[in-house]
Amino acid sequence: MTRFAPTAIKSLLVGCLCCVTATLDWSTAYAQAPQPKLQSQARQIQTLAVVNGQEVTRQQIADECMRRFGKDTLKSIVNKLLVAVECENAGISITEKDINDEIVGKAKKFGMSGERYIKTICSRRSISVDEFKNNFVWNELALRRLAAQQIKVTPEELSKRMEFEYGNRVQIRQIVVESMQLAQKLQAQAIAQPQEFERLAKEFSVDQVSKAVGGLIMHAVRRNGGFPELENLVFSLKEGEVSRVLPVAENFVIFRCEKIIPGQQVAPEQMALIHERLSEQISNEKLNAEASKLFDRLEKTTKIVNVLNDAERRRQMPGVAAIVNNRKVLVNQVAEEAISRFGNDMLDTEINRAILLQAMKQKGVSVSEENLNQEIYRAAKSFGFLNKDQTVNEAKWLNYVTKGDAEKEMFYIEDEVWPTVALKQLVRQSVSVTKEDIQKSFEANYGPRVEVLAIVANDHRKALSVWNMASANPTREYFGELAHQYSIEPASQANYGVVPPIQRHGGRPELEKEAFNLKRGEISKVVQVGEHWIMLLCLGRTEPVVTDLDAVRDDLSEDIMEKKLRLAMSQEFQQLRANAQIDNFLKGTSQPGRAAVERARQETQTLRR
Repeated sequence: MTRFAPTAIKSLLVGCLCCVTATLDWSTAYAQAPQPKLQSQARQIQTLAVVNGQEVTRQQIADECMRRFGKDTLKSIVNKLLVAVECENAGISITEKDINDEIVGKAKKFGMSGERYIKTICSRRSISVDEFKNNFVWNELALRRLAAQQIKVTPEELSKRMEFEYGNRVQIRQIVVESMQLAQKLQAQAIAQPQEFERLAKEFSVDQVSKAVGGLIMHAVRRNGGFPELENLVFSLKEGEVSRVLPVAENFVIFRCEKIIPGQQVAPEQMALIHERLSEQISNEKLNAEASKLFDRLEKTTKIVNVLNDAERRRQMPGVAAIVNNRKVLVNQVAEEAISRFGNDMLDTEINRAILLQAMKQKGVSVSEENLNQEIYRAAKSFGFLNKDQTVNEAKWLNYVTKGDAEKEMFYIEDEVWPTVALKQLVRQSVSVTKEDIQKSFEANYGPRVEVLAIVANDHRKALSVWNMASANPTREYFGELAHQYSIEPASQANYGVVPPIQRHGGRPELEKEAFNLKRGEISKVVQVGEHWIMLLCLGRTEPVVTDLDAVRDDLSEDIMEKKLRLAMSQEFQQLRANAQIDNFLKGTSQPGRAAVERARQETQTLRR
């Protein structure tokens, strides 16, 4: 049976070293293997949800959580047990007062009371107060005390972080190419004609983000950012100077210094608070590194028997997930902890799956293995995973999305591919590509574009004031200076008004209409786009490279169909979800569904008559 989960679930695993529900005296609790009260109460709820009359059981959620997160959850439990034992051996005791004091200290930094801070964190993470205290806060305190000597911040480290945060920065442009020979040729041209750097970046750079704005890097380079060779090179340049060629990974990069931005002056009365904040940042970074070393050491010096990952041991020791120095960690403890951490998201997953399966049954459609393979092929192709002969490399794509973990391939298909295909099957008959669609797409992708300078304002009065200044002196240089001084949009502000050329049918019809009505050297009227006001200076138009629509018709049709399908899929799922009657007992919520609401409305009207 196919199952899928929202992408958000996966992000919960990132950075989780130790997260497990327990009592404060954790090592004793696991030696005796009791269950926390909250989990005992939760286990009494055997039906966690009902979707249009179909039950989603606790066992389903437990099975899915264990399939996906069992290994990671067990590792978290073992890690915390190792930390607890190490604290015991080192004579380190963490009391409830220690935990409460830590929470109050963290809350003060955000201007909150301890109670409000806890409520905010628990709400955002969907966890209980006990879980937050006994897992996150306890764990951090335990690791800090075990690694106290190793995480002290030195004056040199603090000085470097101060320079990173408040020191000079360098605004740069770059040209990234794939051969040293081409890089050296472009460097010579850029040195001879520095004003050509932007054009060379647009024409030759393989970095798609920066080339669109003439090679401009939006974030200025700082000292002590982790790339010393690049930093030393960039900080050695004067404004307008072009660098030597710098090999970076498999590419070769040329830089031009645009501007040296002076460091920020810090008021003496703020210095102590800044030092405290930066010291805490550095300490936390060092703590993460030391925690990893600590676990590696403890795993080497502790007798750990992993039963969950060994089929023969599971047969010999049913119900046991692991043994740590003769202390048993039970499978049901791991399952309950997995539900505690991932149950809400996993339940949403099962609810969504049930809704889709019910809709597919009603419409008489299904998902075949061929459908799944076609979607994998489409995804690999759309993300550019091609062989040298331009054939699609599906294996490389699967390796990429699973980060080389073959076990996750099944979950990728269940989590991402199956729901996509299921929704496509539900809406495919209602979606078609028209001649008008193809014509508009051709104009958008291959038609001429208007090259402009742009100034973006968030206030109409300010926009009119700037427009009057620009109209009085409608030159490229002056317009660029105005953009640098007044535009609130980072790219146009830093790039003296230069923005990517404006295409037709790009989603901003009023702005596009105004741009395509301009002649070279003309300034547009002030155009409102959402909450912003934009004015343009026309620099001319690009020449289309492709002029034969038939040559690209198939590719355009395929792209349009995919986009229209995606839109229809989103609308279909929103409607299915809104129409469903959902009782979620784990969250304590109930949704009657539109059909039930409509029946109730009609019954009320009948009674009133």
